[in-house]
Amino acid sequence: MIMKNILFISLLLFSTQCFSDMWIPKANFGGPNRADAVGCAINGKGYLGTGYTTGYSKDWWEYDTLTNAWTQKADFMGNSNVEGTCIGIIGKVYFLPFSNGNNFYMYDPLTNTWTMKATFPGLQRQGAIGFTIDNKGYFGLGGVNSANPHKNDLWEYNPATDSWNQKADLPAAARMFAAAFSIGSKGYIGTGSSSSGTLSDFWEYDAISDTWTQKSSFPGGQRYEGTAFSVGGFGFMGGGYGPLPRNDFWRYDPQTDTWTPIALLPHNGVVETVCFSIGNYAYLGTGWDGTNFMNNFWQYSADSIVLSTHEISENNSEIMVYPNPAKDYIIIKCNDFTKSLKVTLTDSKAEWFSKMIITSRMIKSI
Repeated sequence: MIMKNILFISLLLFSTQCFSDMWIPKANFGGPNRADAVGCAINGKGYLGTGYTTGYSKDWWEYDTLTNAWTQKADFMGNSNVEGTCIGIIGKVYFLPFSNGNNFYMYDPLTNTWTMKATFPGLQRQGAIGFTIDNKGYFGLGGVNSANPHKNDLWEYNPATDSWNQKADLPAAARMFAAAFSIGSKGYIGTGSSSSGTLSDFWEYDAISDTWTQKSSFPGGQRYEGTAFSVGGFGFMGGGYGPLPRNDFWRYDPQTDTWTPIALLPHNGVVETVCFSIGNYAYLGTGWDGTNFMNNFWQYSADSIVLSTHEISENNSEIMVYPNPAKDYIIIKCNDFTKSLKVTLTDSKAEWFSKMIITSRMIKSI
């Protein structure tokens, strides 16, 4: 009997939040270059619009991650706008503009239409913050007018009842142009511009208890008009004036209240950008680099899996496994495809098995 040589490969996958830490260029924003736009993600697609081009604008665009393409949608129904705030809740965009009094709007992507909703009770707001917790929206801070330039209030919007409820004020300097994100039932805000100067403090808002807790200050230093997003249980914050446009970015771990630097933005420095998260990725684009308005658009992968190979019984066989680190797929190549391959995937957390499937097209001969 002829015994067939069997080649055993065991792949050990570590899902210990090992960061791929790369900004990947995507299709440039579909509209004119701009800064001070707004954007958010719903239903697996991104939305970006308004802002300053050669003047205030009101155009509205949709980004499809699957096709890496932009499609223009119905213009914002209010006045042309800059420095507004928008968030996504249950498949709809909710937009608090700056140059439309204290009007409040909803965009429905299914009908491609805008609708006016219950008036924001906190008066007209410039450079406000917004985040989403448990299908409710939170808006606040920002500036009202020259006589009342900085606010520290917070308001909760319930789309189910189209109603507003005032929440606990931020127990710190009133400010505008702060950065904000949410993780679970907590909202986070930091940095910004106040009457006493630029800030670097950082705060956690608990929506259940309606309380604020000060956290470790943003380590990148004082700044304003930066940007922030959350992915995979971590927060990310960077860019902005500090005092010149900055390109540093930082990861925040709410479990340990610690900050870690990540890859620099692929600009010398940029402010007034738009960012949003879709799945395990974040997207960031447009803005101002101190000289030019931008239309660049980038994808950031927040986490990855590290692969290692071992238990190769054939000493002379050349095995290639890539990409490494890997996230969505792996490719295994062998120089002798007459042998059989037994592939074992081991994951310390088991959560990645549902995301990674090996098929015949992932295993190729060299």
